[in-house]
Amino acid sequence: MTTHTIPGELFLLLTTDAGKQDSTAYRQQALAAAAIAELALRERIALTDERRPKVQVLSTQPTDLPVLDQALGALTELNGKNLQHVIGHRTMNLTEVIGQSLAAAGVVQRKDGWFTTSWPTHDDTAERALRARLAAALQDPRRASLQDGILLETLRAMRIAHRILKDDLPGLPRRELDQRIEALRIDHPAAAAVRRIMDDMTAVLAATTTTTTIMAAS
Repeated sequence: MTTHTIPGELFLLLTTDAGKQDSTAYRQQALAAAAIAELALRERIALTDERRPKVQVLSTQPTDLPVLDQALGALTELNGKNLQHVIGHRTMNLTEVIGQSLAAAGVVQRKDGWFTTSWPTHDDTAERALRARLAAALQDPRRASLQDGILLETLRAMRIAHRILKDDLPGLPRRELDQRIEALRIDHPAAAAVRRIMDDMTAVLAATTTTTTIMAAS
């Protein structure tokens, strides 16, 4: 189910109960990065070792998960492009496919406005369980899964981890929260490879956020 994919769970964290983007203007890019991380974990794609890594498609075998298969189809067309270009590409906008899948599962509702579509919460059971899981992972790193680590690192890269999780970890300062995320070391055979991929994507997301913030301030 999309609910349990990395981009699906990130969508829940980055969307308010009213269905709007929460704490960021970069939900589209973050969801694309999350899909790339999961496809790498599933050995459908890989990143090159260059300073500006490129995306390489290893297999087009479907995952039977709508969000990942849409992302894989887009990446097939973008094969060989650099990561920063890919994450921001219009074909990697996964908001609609994730929203539709979550709506079909009864987690959110679709609400069409004049110019935008929002996805207000219908049943918050999945998000509450997700937040409890991430809080537990940060309180006891031995409980953290590879998926937890990817989600948390994505939030840290976007500099919004504290804003998103502060109510789930009351009293934990922003700096300590970020330090706990950085210190996570997941015991998983693919952890080292995924960590390198996340380092590359962290740099891209951080650069995107910083550049736009500077432009807005000037």
